[in-house]
Amino acid sequence: MRNGPLVHRRARASRFAYGTPTPLERLHALAAFGSPHTFARHARPAAPEAARFEPQRLHLGSRLPINLRHFLAEQLGPTMRIEDDTIVALRPSSSEALMRELARAIRRFSAERAREAWSECAILLDRLEREFFASVSDECGPVVLCLRCSCVGAGPLDQHCGTRCLPVHLGAEVRAQQLEGKCANGTLTPDALHHAVEHFRNQRTEAGLPHYDLDCYVAGGQVIFTWRPLPA
Repeated sequence: MRNGPLVHRRARASRFAYGTPTPLERLHALAAFGSPHTFARHARPAAPEAARFEPQRLHLGSRLPINLRHFLAEQLGPTMRIEDDTIVALRPSSSEALMRELARAIRRFSAERAREAWSECAILLDRLEREFFASVSDECGPVVLCLRCSCVGAGPLDQHCGTRCLPVHLGAEVRAQQLEGKCANGTLTPDALHHAVEHFRNQRTEAGLPHYDLDCYVAGGQVIFTWRPLPA
């Protein structure tokens, strides 16, 4: 069984850009967001403008990182609804005004991240699948991301069972997605990894333990896991 670090740990000031390309890069490219609606003419009098308002939806094509999604929800809650892979405008406004508001919120998020220290582990998505998730057999060993060691590994990971290590069990959640047919042709998907991260965060929250804002996103063919550094 393979075991050991794929990427060395580094806690540092965040270089947050969430990669290229990402849903953020597409925000300004999707002209459909806020495009004017065409209404057919009717003999009856037109309804008041407020009654005709239909929420505009910006489909991002993939999930926003969890921490960014939460930040945007806090910042833009009254005007927009932030979903996993969609942003819904809740008030009538021009597309330009909506994009400016989004851009300002994203800049605030990036500025805050740049002032903080974050740990990171990156690995090519196809390598992660090939080396750890090529088979959905129950005989496969556990696959974990260790937040202390900043590495992904598989097998009898005894060295990640100590009190100082904090393993995130990726394998069980990802394989559940594969077995349920939620991964096309059984291949590893970013959504499956998002589910694994969200499962870890939810479990830690329910237990009253910190989840260190663990997050993940895919950029340039790489999966990047980020989290706040663990206490020394």
